[in-house]
Amino acid sequence: MHASVTLAIGGIALVLARPSFIGFSTAGPGSMHAPVWVSLAAGLGIGVLGQRSRICFAGGIRDMMLFRSPHLLVGLLAVFVGVLGVNLVTGSFNPGFSSQPGAHDVHVWNFLGMALVGLGSALLGGCPFRQLVLASQGNGDSIVTVMGMIVGAGMAHNFGLAAHPVNGVSSLGMISVGLGLAVCVVIGLVSRQRD
Repeated sequence: MHASVTLAIGGIALVLARPSFIGFSTAGPGSMHAPVWVSLAAGLGIGVLGQRSRICFAGGIRDMMLFRSPHLLVGLLAVFVGVLGVNLVTGSFNPGFSSQPGAHDVHVWNFLGMALVGLGSALLGGCPFRQLVLASQGNGDSIVTVMGMIVGAGMAHNFGLAAHPVNGVSSLGMISVGLGLAVCVVIGLVSRQRD
């Protein structure tokens, strides 16, 4: 059995069993989610589409800039139009950062945080969505990446690194983003010199 299947089954079992050693959010953005079975069905459907189309948000931009190939970028635009349409139909469309779960309006840190995600995606060779799809196919590097994303998200929320909708970005969060950008730049420069 692939490690990815074992991890997925283990994760589902933990969500369903809700053991006491895992803290599940009861208020705030972390508590806002669809029912587990709806999430599983949607995840499987979107995962199959992602695997068949090979869509990658970072890859779409990369392919357009380097190879003038719009294939993946068209997929990115289709996802944007689809999500926009669903949000408009359900009345969930809310432009801007106000009244968004977990959002803040310190725009420079929004930009720097997403720059870190983009730079990390470029170094990994694929966006977080693509890493999830590859991990589910059994790619060992992507499994480690996804586990890192899960651990990183837990650390960000438990140690006050994640931004707060009211208080904004903490000093530790700013330091973490700065360190993350610095580490990614060093990795990129070292990798470039080895090529």
